[in-house]
Parts: sequence; structure tokens; C-alpha cells
Amino acid sequence: MTTHPSRQENMVKPFEVDFAADAARLADVRHALQAWLDEVPVDPNEAYDIVLAVGEACTNAVEHGHRGDGGTIRLSAALTETDVHIVVSDGGRWVVPAPDTDQARGRGMGIMRALSSEFEVSTSAAGTVVVMRFARV
Repeated sequence: MTTHPSRQENMVKPFEVDFAADAARLADVRHALQAWLDEVPVDPNEAYDIVLAVGEACTNAVEHGHRGDGGTIRLSAALTETDVHIVVSDGGRWVVPAPDTDQARGRGMGIMRALSSEFEVSTSAAGTVVVMRFARV
């Protein structure tokens, strides 16, 4: 996992991390994001929702975008006056799961949509980008 220093000195430093598309890395990424959220003025309940939604986006990037190809996922988070802006991007190729897969799964997109104020997914030959905004109360 590689973190990138902020270029902004007068504001809350953005959170940026690149990590290998490996499910074993997901807990470390969630913990690092939680530690950043603990240091910025975000309500703990909001922080919980953010970590949950971002965890879902990162899991999707690992499972559906990269599928063990050894690629890299980038997570960035920035605090604005009104919200927390999150971007999860990968360079993989999204594959829709087969319809006969475990029916108890597949709720990640709904979770991300429900918890965020804004939610957008873009896919292309270059990969998938998930953008979420979480309004600050």
C-alpha cells in the first residue's frame, strides 16, 4: 500500500492510497480510511457510512474489476466545506457476475447508493471509477 502526500497545506490533507487488488488488503485500507476520518471534522456516524460504502467499492474493484490480475486500485478522499468526496478507481475490466452466483451477495451497489449523497459509476476500457459524495451534517 502506497500513500501519497497532500499538496494542500492550508486545508485538511486529502487521503490517497494505492493498493494491490487483493482481498487480503481490504481491511488495511478500511482501517487507514477510518484513521483519516478520525482526524477530520466528520461525525462518527457519517464516518461509519463512508467506510462501509468505500469498503464495498474497493471490494467490487478487487472481485469484479481485477479478479486476481495483480492490478492496482486507487482510493482518494477529500474533505470540502459541504461533503466528503471519494473516488475509487481501478484499471481492470469489470465482469458482471453470472446470474447463478450466490444470491446473498450483490448488494454493494445498493449500499453505496443508499449511503452516499451522490453516487456514480463509470466503466471504460481504462477501468472503472466510482465517485461518491457524502454530505456533512
